[in-house]
Amino acid sequence: MTVSQSEVAFDEGAVRSLSASLSEPAWLTEARLAAFRAFTSLPAETNPLYTKYASLSGFDLAKFGASPERTRVDLRQFFGGYLTGKEKNIILQGNETEVHSELDEGLKSKGVELLSMQEALTRREPLMRELLGKRLVDPAGDKYAAFAAAFFNGGSLVFVPKGTVVDAPLRRMVVVGSPKGAVIEQNFVCAEGDSRLVFLEEFYSKEGSTPALVASNLEVRGGPGSHLDYSSIQLLDEQAVFLSNRAVRTADSSTATFSSLSLGASVSRCRTNFLLDGRGSLAEGFELFFTDGKQRYDFESNLLHNSPDSTGATHARGVLKGESQSVYKGMIKIVGAAKNSRSYLAHHALILERTAKSDAIPGLEIDNNEVKATHSASVAQIDEEQLFYLMARGLSLDEARRMVVTGFFEPVLSRVPIEQTREGARFMIEGKWEGRKRSLADREALLAETGETVPEAKQSEDIFERHYKYR
Repeated sequence: MTVSQSEVAFDEGAVRSLSASLSEPAWLTEARLAAFRAFTSLPAETNPLYTKYASLSGFDLAKFGASPERTRVDLRQFFGGYLTGKEKNIILQGNETEVHSELDEGLKSKGVELLSMQEALTRREPLMRELLGKRLVDPAGDKYAAFAAAFFNGGSLVFVPKGTVVDAPLRRMVVVGSPKGAVIEQNFVCAEGDSRLVFLEEFYSKEGSTPALVASNLEVRGGPGSHLDYSSIQLLDEQAVFLSNRAVRTADSSTATFSSLSLGASVSRCRTNFLLDGRGSLAEGFELFFTDGKQRYDFESNLLHNSPDSTGATHARGVLKGESQSVYKGMIKIVGAAKNSRSYLAHHALILERTAKSDAIPGLEIDNNEVKATHSASVAQIDEEQLFYLMARGLSLDEARRMVVTGFFEPVLSRVPIEQTREGARFMIEGKWEGRKRSLADREALLAETGETVPEAKQSEDIFERHYKYR
């Protein structure tokens, strides 16, 4: 890849140049520089349990550049094919540039805010200074969390005031198309006490895009009694590298769910921490991925119980084809003060070809005897007896394999609370099986054309929850 004159290396000069180009206050420049120092000093993997897998998500950072320039994007041309025209309450971002932001007057009148990072730093500087000073995604704890904290050139703030209900999803869509440099984000979601929020983020690549690096830090904070449902869809192209560090924090009697669908990118490295910091709080994660070719996925999910009577769970399912590889690392940690906590962590992968590979490393750190914790993991090849049974009833081999794969996802898919994500995931997984890339807009267009309605969801039982009990 030829680096243009607008692209520079990820060094201290690039941090200062970027901050100056965005006219940032001195305190933010210093925060960036502190994160940069952490980035240069940290190894790719800090946990000795996982060091042997660090190369799985390795990539050449020198292929991508930091650019203080912002891409000029035409809304209609750039987002053609990704929008139906009926979207509302949405931020559209082309590469690192916010192109369009829309929030209806009803939500505005209630104090809901949907702001780009630059708008947030201008309008809500005291809040942003607090959030950036007390990060849930700690730059000192992860190399690429520090990278995004040092070089972010985009992002957003979602703020929901106390007692406000936002039932229809707020959305954020990032479309990448031959960016001048890396697309790097810092996102915050803040829902005050007794509020409710549904939020959906999407990452897509335009056809013919050049190699791209997309890095994102996300922090979700729920106040006492709040309920947040957050979902993320990643459908970047095979030339992209995707880095994500996420933290979800719950307060007293609050609930948070995080759903993630990963289908794209050549390399995807995702870290998710659920911080159960409130008594009686609940956090649940749903991780789905489908790889083929030579894709490499590196996931880590941690349930950190810091308060009593808290409940946490993560459910991960993946299917692998071709020469693709994945590793899933998970940890349940219950501190001594988190009495009567309950936790569950599971990862199950289905291998469709002998050239694919998947590893799972679940773990427990329990400092209190009065808790319940469960973890399970499995990696298996497709069951030949299942295929024989289906083919004996008239299905072709491809149809039988497809039915097994879609059925394998259902125990987790059926639990995803956001309908748009749940049904969209089914649609996109089928597209991946057929070798086609599908967006949520493609599904909406198909439903409009056929007049079909979405069937009522029925939750499937996960048989693995009955096994591997730890008390």
